Amino acid sequence: MSWRTSWNDEDLVSLDHSCSLPLAEIAARYWPLIFILIGLEIIVGRYSIIGGLIVVVLWVAIVGGVLWYSTTQPNALIQVGTTETISQPLGDIKSATIDLNIGVSRTDVAALNSDSNDLMRGDFTHDSNVRIDKNYNVSGTDGRLSLSENSANWMLGVGNTSHWDVKLSPQIPIALSVNGGIGRATLDLSALNLSSINLDAGVGSVAVTTPQNAATTMKVNGGVGSVSITIPQGIAARIRINGGLGGANIDQGRFPKSGDVYQSANYATAENKIDIEVDGGLGSISIR
Repeated sequence: MSWRTSWNDEDLVSLDHSCSLPLAEIAARYWPLIFILIGLEIIVGRYSIIGGLIVVVLWVAIVGGVLWYSTTQPNALIQVGTTETISQPLGDIKSATIDLNIGVSRTDVAALNSDSNDLMRGDFTHDSNVRIDKNYNVSGTDGRLSLSENSANWMLGVGNTSHWDVKLSPQIPIALSVNGGIGRATLDLSALNLSSINLDAGVGSVAVTTPQNAATTMKVNGGVGSVSITIPQGIAARIRINGGLGGANIDQGRFPKSGDVYQSANYATAENKIDIEVDGGLGSISIR
């Protein structure tokens, strides 16, 4: 028995035509798996030979599984996109707690117009195998809203092409929690009135612009991807970084380091400020 150790151009073309999708498209759909495997390699593979072998086996199994799935299930990966608008009226609430579990999506979050009667309004584009679950209830004068992306099939969920375009009310204080999941998120929170921000970066990239007004606290759980935080000019900040295997890049021109804290010179007296605590992950974190 002999094994082939190299591929030529004819082999790649033949493999490409045997799949229901071109290889380049399969790679584009399933790129988040690369981040997951890199994270496993960093956590497990570098500490033991057995751990390294386990990661190699996972690489082979996942890549082989994706190719097999696209070959044997030619119609499963042909997904029909749909767009739906979901909203939640503001009503008489005085504050809100909002949880966004964005799953495998490209996500944009910004503020509604100041005269809007909605707490939240969003356009959600997703494949046919994905659904958006909304849960809402009121406790006293606080509205509690949760949005989650759920897929009927895990393999299809990794490859979907969802997009969340979510806008939130700037009229009331909001405690915002975002689970970054797998994907790319752009959170323009500058015009919102946020009492707190809880960000779980997950796998992928997250870019955040913090609020321009009021005192806000922000907790960041770093993931495998990258987190970029922009603090508007005129906003004071105090930043704590707690460990992590990734890198942290802090603008010390604005936030000089003193001991274990990066802090604006006027933080103690500033009216508009943000207190940020970062529990580092495997990815990179930039704050400027």
